Amino acid sequence: MIRISMPIDYGSFANSTSLNLIARKMYLELGKLMNNNKSFVISATLLNDSAIGNVNQHYDCISIPNMGGYRFPLESTVKSNNLIVGIVGIDEVVLGREVYKTENDWLQNKPIIENEIIKWEKNIDLVKIIHVSNISEKNQLIEYLKIPEEKIRIIPYGVDHNLFKPTLDKIDTRKKILEKFLIKESPYFLHISESNWARKNVLRLLEAFKKAKSSGIPHKLLIAGKNDDLIFKKAKSIPDVHMLGYVSDDDLTNFLQSSDALINPSIHEGFGLPMLEAMACGIPVITCNVFSPPEIVGDGGLFVDPRNVDDICSKILELSNSENLRENLAAAGLKRSMDFSWKKTALQLYELYKEFSPDNDFDFDSYYEKSALRTLTSICLTNKILKRKFLSSIMKFDFIKFIEWSLSDGLEDPTIKDYLIPLESWMENYSSNISIINKM
Repeated sequence: MIRISMPIDYGSFANSTSLNLIARKMYLELGKLMNNNKSFVISATLLNDSAIGNVNQHYDCISIPNMGGYRFPLESTVKSNNLIVGIVGIDEVVLGREVYKTENDWLQNKPIIENEIIKWEKNIDLVKIIHVSNISEKNQLIEYLKIPEEKIRIIPYGVDHNLFKPTLDKIDTRKKILEKFLIKESPYFLHISESNWARKNVLRLLEAFKKAKSSGIPHKLLIAGKNDDLIFKKAKSIPDVHMLGYVSDDDLTNFLQSSDALINPSIHEGFGLPMLEAMACGIPVITCNVFSPPEIVGDGGLFVDPRNVDDICSKILELSNSENLRENLAAAGLKRSMDFSWKKTALQLYELYKEFSPDNDFDFDSYYEKSALRTLTSICLTNKILKRKFLSSIMKFDFIKFIEWSLSDGLEDPTIKDYLIPLESWMENYSSNISIINKM
């Protein structure tokens, strides 16, 4: 049996990020696999847990699902045996100033990047194996971080096909979601952005849409996700551009399902989860012709030179003017999306664990309970509301209140339910046993 620690603290659970999503979905599918084959246990933990006590007594493998870019693992983490690391998106190393919004941002981060590159070159032996999501990412690690090829494995990310799928009635879905956001009904294109608009190439996208709009296309451009005042001001000056801000997973799915295309002409994508989610919803994609998108999107979209506004505009016009092209690309993209699933991702990760971790003769049931309690503690520590409500009792090893809340409310909470679903049966048994003891 293998005991696995998976750090999950990538920012606030209240703000959905790709880092949180990747950790949640990997844990969910690995947790299901754990319940089925009983050959390993996996604990959701915190990155700094590795600095507390002798972590190698508790775990056979530390699996960090996503380092969040170019940074080398924490000093405390690399002291762990069998460290397995996932990396996505080292655009700051590859493109430098171009992916920073201001010159000052770049000048502050440049020496940090240079120092991290040195760490990778000097300390790569401290990492057992690295997994990336595509060939482009692998080649970038070899070229820019000087990581030996034999240290890298490719494990693609997945998509939640239960959430992201074509709508049965696109017109009705569009009508309802636009009405909810007080937007006049109209065909539209969607862009899924982030706070770093430089990487997402938002300024060039807005210029391209402005040119396309002047040609008379009927489409609006809806922009979901965080952006700053510069983008809001720019968008306000262009007809039929609507800034949505943060939207929930359910609303985002409806926006994708009823759009005519996702337009994400980023200057760099580590993988491109929104593109895969769009294709799973049965809509075409316009994206960049460099790095990972061509490998992920395949025949499901049109590709542009991300630095060429005219090229982006041309592809927008091409899709706007041809329903037949949109339908053909959508069909190809939907078919392509079926090659990806989080279950496949988890199975390939498990193969890495087996290859690079010792298989010890431990009792599954006793370690399962320890793993479950550690996971519940980590969930509590990474959520401010839960921390205020339950941490004091958890620190006294009294988990029953948190478990009861998890069974009644937590399994419906989109920010944490993926960590709770694999533990549902165990939590029900735990709660029942405590109730019996209390009645004695």
